[in-house]
Amino acid sequence: MRTFMYLLLGAAALLSLSSSATAQNRNFDAGSLIVPTDSAYQSEGIYQAYGLLYQLLDHDVTVYWVIDDEKTWHHADCDTAGDECSWDCAEEGSGVKCPYPTASPDFFVGADVVWSDTGVVAGTSISNHGYRGGPFVIDSADRVAALDIINAWNDQALWGANPWADRSEFSVVTVHEAREVFQGYVSKKLIAAPSIAVFADGNEKIANEYLRDAGIPQSNGNEFPDGDCDVGTCGPNTDNPDMLTVPSVAGDMGTCDSPNSDHSNGALFTANGEPAFCQIMSMHWGVNDRELVECNGGACPDTPEECAGEPITYHGHEVVAEVRAFLAYPTHFFAECQAVNAYENTVPNPDWPYLDDEGRIGHFLTTTGNPPACPCNPGPDEGSFECVEDGCGPGQDCCLPSDVKERGAGFMIADQPNPFKMLRPDVAYAQFDGAFERTGGSEPAYNLSTYLGTTYKNDRDVTFITADNGPGVADVWMTGYVDGECDVNDTNDDVGGTTTAECGGKVSYLGGHSYTGKNGRRLFLNALFEADCVTNANWPNDDGGGEDSDGDGISDPNDPFPNDPDQCGDSDNDGCDDCSSGTFSPSNDGEDNDGDGICDAAGGNEADGDGESSGCGCQSSGRNGPGLIFVFAIAIGALMRRRRRRHTETL
Repeated sequence: MRTFMYLLLGAAALLSLSSSATAQNRNFDAGSLIVPTDSAYQSEGIYQAYGLLYQLLDHDVTVYWVIDDEKTWHHADCDTAGDECSWDCAEEGSGVKCPYPTASPDFFVGADVVWSDTGVVAGTSISNHGYRGGPFVIDSADRVAALDIINAWNDQALWGANPWADRSEFSVVTVHEAREVFQGYVSKKLIAAPSIAVFADGNEKIANEYLRDAGIPQSNGNEFPDGDCDVGTCGPNTDNPDMLTVPSVAGDMGTCDSPNSDHSNGALFTANGEPAFCQIMSMHWGVNDRELVECNGGACPDTPEECAGEPITYHGHEVVAEVRAFLAYPTHFFAECQAVNAYENTVPNPDWPYLDDEGRIGHFLTTTGNPPACPCNPGPDEGSFECVEDGCGPGQDCCLPSDVKERGAGFMIADQPNPFKMLRPDVAYAQFDGAFERTGGSEPAYNLSTYLGTTYKNDRDVTFITADNGPGVADVWMTGYVDGECDVNDTNDDVGGTTTAECGGKVSYLGGHSYTGKNGRRLFLNALFEADCVTNANWPNDDGGGEDSDGDGISDPNDPFPNDPDQCGDSDNDGCDDCSSGTFSPSNDGEDNDGDGICDAAGGNEADGDGESSGCGCQSSGRNGPGLIFVFAIAIGALMRRRRRRHTETL
């Protein structure tokens, strides 16, 4: 009977998702504030517009990300003779076109200047402008509260009274005030400032520079450091707690003869197994570092017997596993340049010293390739392959990529395309204005491999910038839900929030090493605020809120056992109730008495000799079955509340 109830709830959640997964137009009254994101009115202040957005959210001011759902991209410069844009650059009706490519405007309205990044006098009137590039809008009802934040952000004389606005990099951010009612398509309703972790992978200074230029701080209010981390300066219990070292992300990995298979015990998680951050960024983690395993601070011995009792102190594959576990929540993972290959192309290796289980697989967006048997005959554009003896298992000689960064593909490495092709300009990740600047790096773009038979999982449409014959050929900018669980734009509801329980986290990949031009950095910054944890009031557990009679962390409407603190269901499908410890904690729901990494209730403990297992223990990597149905049950409460709001809330 209980299973049948779960099935009904799961079906209801799916029906609600299909009927409510659309954003809607919203009317904004005169007096609403607009943060332009097009180059006509936001040039010097474009990075710091995102820092201002962060502070508005951190001070509980709701911001609407307005993006026309039918917008198009004009690939030629807008002033190209015979191929001019139908919209004007700054003043609509002027006939003056932008000397660069743009997307069509998200909305038109007349406005007055409140602040200008180029010194235009406050109060200057703009008769009518087509705002482009996904502008941010604050409703007139929040105007006064927002102006307090905006003024402090833009006026250094106010920083003493508002130390949160003090920053090393300073630009004024342009802000306009609408003179009349206008309508815009709300793609995202932003309600929470994102907590951001940066992976100290040896190239963390790239992300740090992006964040410092935007004025986005760490969780303790400190600026991200100016450069890479030194020994002892980054990680938990330092002045840079959001700069996560490799060992801190990997967590406790146990010893050579008793490895710890818990993939949720590193710095990405709290003590109760929930995400400690909204998102993590990795800018250029090397594939060689990913393949490194160390025991007791040095090279591992040749056999596990020689290593008995010694701690595993570094394990690159475990970092990938921790990120994968992190992505079970409505979180976000960003990787750039070689870090894309390091994470995406990881394939578990059960041999010593890796001892990988299936939780250590990368392939967040792509399928694993199927290397053909020797001899190797790749096509002319397929890259370099070599015949490797036993490369696909004992007695299985096969063709593997010659470049170690392409092993396990996934992704092959491509030259950056010129020209670029812009896809899906309606998606929040792809908002920018003007030409996309090229950049160098060891991995400027990525190919799927016909020779290996790789595809994007579930054939998802995840590519936004690519070559003329892409996607799948020289893809530069990609974002999708982990394992292709959902389409990236399928889960927006009527007020810009998202239902994420059944989708998992989002993964973004950007080719190129480091962007000095505006638009490459804008993609990074877009990704910070597109993440579902920025639009989800109940993150990380989207159970919809409500009374929790038994105090187990799951509200009564979503708890199949609302009066029993030791039972609430099995969301991770490991055979153990998530509340067996007395509170909702899927990664800590019992005992693993024989230390085999399999929860006792799932059949891993037969120490009592009766051939049967008992009790509960570790989590499995399963994403289907009753656990997934329970996740649907958790989501249904939030879905129904949002559905009811559609009839009561004026947009």
